[in-house]
Amino acid sequence: MILSYKYHTFNLPLWTLRLLKRHTVYVRAAGGIVTAPDGTMLLIQRNGRWDLAKGKVEPGETLLQAALREVQEETAVKVDPTHSPAPIKTYHLFRAPRAWYSGPNPPAHRWHLKQTSWFPMTAEKQPVNPQQEEGITGGQWVTPSEWHRRLQTSYGTLRTLSSQYQKLHNQ
Repeated sequence: MILSYKYHTFNLPLWTLRLLKRHTVYVRAAGGIVTAPDGTMLLIQRNGRWDLAKGKVEPGETLLQAALREVQEETAVKVDPTHSPAPIKTYHLFRAPRAWYSGPNPPAHRWHLKQTSWFPMTAEKQPVNPQQEEGITGGQWVTPSEWHRRLQTSYGTLRTLSSQYQKLHNQ
């Protein structure tokens, strides 16, 4: 299992994941790796960094349903899932700030382990309408090499995802 923490990536054994799940708030998220018929790939700009559309899985949703919903909400791009046997999974460990918790006695900090399942998707190339309330200020269709290059300067989980996706698709 590959885990990202801040700007570092670690290769950890599966037993470590099981231990982390027991001692953290476990968050399930899903997102999409969107490719157009001409081979270009979708990127969004969120909070000043290149990113991919993703979000938390709602109660009663499957991972794929959540990924499709999040891509459409965050970009307004209508997508179709590509049939793949399993999504690529990334893990991110972070400490949530006090502001995330409500109630009379919220904890000062809590560790969260976020598992994001990334699904390959296809879409006709169309304008991106960013969901600004999520901090998304733009979106672009770029070549696969540019997609990989930009994600290598983004978050650790996206660097990991880019590398894994590149190996799977020999790009």
